[in-house]
Amino acid sequence: MPTRMRKLFSPLLAGLLVTLAAGPAAAQRAPATPAACADFYGHANAAWLRQNPLPTGKTSLSRWDQLNALGLSQRDQVLAATTAPAGATVSIRLADLFASAQDEAAIEAAGLKPVQPLLAIIDKIKRPKDIASAVAALHAAGMPVLVDLQVLRDNQGNPYAQVGPAGLGLSDPGFYASADPLVQPVEARYLAAVAQWLKLAGTPDAKMVEQAGWVGRMERELAQATLAGTPFQVMAIKDAQKVGGSINLEGILKAHGLKASQVAVSAPGFFRALDTLIAKTKPDQWKVYLRAQVLRDMAPTLGKAYHDPWAQLYEVTLGGQAAPTPRAVRARWALEARVPEFLDAAYTQRFLPVPRQERARAIAGSVKASAIAAVERASWLSPAGKAAALQRLQAMTVQVGRSVPDNVFDELTFTRTDLAGNVLALRRWLMKYALVRAEMAWPAEQWQPLVAYLPQENRLLVTAATLQPPLLDDAGSAADFGGFGALVAQQLSLAIQTWDGADATAWSQRATPLIAQYNAYSATGGATRVNGTRSFAQNQADLAGLELAWAALNAQGAPDVAASKAFFTGWAGLWARQDKDTALAAAQATANHAPGKWRVNGPLSNLPAFGQAFACKGKVAMQRPAKDQVTLWR
Repeated sequence: MPTRMRKLFSPLLAGLLVTLAAGPAAAQRAPATPAACADFYGHANAAWLRQNPLPTGKTSLSRWDQLNALGLSQRDQVLAATTAPAGATVSIRLADLFASAQDEAAIEAAGLKPVQPLLAIIDKIKRPKDIASAVAALHAAGMPVLVDLQVLRDNQGNPYAQVGPAGLGLSDPGFYASADPLVQPVEARYLAAVAQWLKLAGTPDAKMVEQAGWVGRMERELAQATLAGTPFQVMAIKDAQKVGGSINLEGILKAHGLKASQVAVSAPGFFRALDTLIAKTKPDQWKVYLRAQVLRDMAPTLGKAYHDPWAQLYEVTLGGQAAPTPRAVRARWALEARVPEFLDAAYTQRFLPVPRQERARAIAGSVKASAIAAVERASWLSPAGKAAALQRLQAMTVQVGRSVPDNVFDELTFTRTDLAGNVLALRRWLMKYALVRAEMAWPAEQWQPLVAYLPQENRLLVTAATLQPPLLDDAGSAADFGGFGALVAQQLSLAIQTWDGADATAWSQRATPLIAQYNAYSATGGATRVNGTRSFAQNQADLAGLELAWAALNAQGAPDVAASKAFFTGWAGLWARQDKDTALAAAQATANHAPGKWRVNGPLSNLPAFGQAFACKGKVAMQRPAKDQVTLWR
């Protein structure tokens, strides 16, 4: 299944699972808990380290591994459910959809009834000029024949429309009329399936092979045109209309409730060939071709006589599977791939209580205010540097959990006994809200723990799965600021570190001592040292995040000793991790993060507030001398 988070971004929260240290695997006798002022990482995480020995055959285990596993397990609970809690409106819809995919008796009993309205649209074609209106009507009904329409986002986050070929039954245009003896049988098997579908829908036995041949000839011509010429072209809608010819591209956009001044046209040659094909092919043959497309596309939702040839061709022959995928599993895969926000909304309803989400938003707001205040009082920043940083912070959007417009799912209702009808309803909804969906796109699903800043959009994202222990719980303690708040503050600090000139020099003077500090740390307790240069960016972010989050907590009122301790314990709990010493040592040559022990002890030893909270006296490891303490924003 798709995991876009790891492919598209390297946010702090998503990328922190690289070689975080926790010492050797559990010994036979539990080690003594270190004193807080000697080793706060070991002190705060002693219980976790005892309870989570390194699994056999594994080189590491972290709190983040556990949080990722929890999110995946919770997602699977949502995807497996055919019932839902009362009041969980989106989850109820999801359960109805999955129930319909498992009701084989209802699917068989429905026969062709769910697609009869689509076939009726096709039956109205009498003349070549009727084809364009029929295509638009089919699109509006949830059946995107001939033309594929997508609403995507460009590199600046702006939505745009893309149209491309959608009239081919074989995914690779090169499969048509191929000379390759290994590929040649594929087209024959496809046309045999088409003949079977046409027969089931009422075509006489004597005509089904001939009509399947019409479909094959038309698709071959379109496939050849798809392979030739310019693959992709952006043009004004009036020019796209000319390319579309008899197919009214603007009308198809309108059928989906979309308007566009320009459109990206994929394979323009396909549309030119389509125009020629409409002019020279009899309407009766076009009716067969469009009927074949509808039957092929809806076969996975129909009875076994339609479904089995489709599954054998696409999943076994072309997909290389040993056996077809069960309908319910296929429905879950398709939902996650095509409608992630629907799954996100159901996941959020089940696993993110509203009070916790509201608290997370309040903490994020407090941390943002703290960052603004820190920039305003930064005497080392130039007026221009300060203005730029403030502008970025003030304009930044912080999204805690996916924000879905009110009532966006109201029109998306499913019937537990009508899989085909549900699929068409989902498609209609997808295109109606295509623009809204593009504007609220996320790089990760809500069940994937993630705190990430998107520079091009000046947007900071926090997924629902993140808002669980150890980052956030329902107790409302200061630990929430030390865990979740500090991670948000990390991203805010990174977002404004675009200094140049004197500001870059001033920041470097403040931050550079961190390199020597971390170089002095042992990665494993032996001779291998932490690479303070490679981990420099992350070490800055960790310290800056703690400084800003601590200031945000204090802005709520001076914390007492218990709250102060909870804050620092919240931070330490994020980085608990078991590692094999050999793997941890080897990783120092490439790791961009310090081991977990030093992500805790390193920044905290620079904070006087930590020493005050735990009454650290004299020369102790967790309190660097005042003259050696690094300060970035305090």
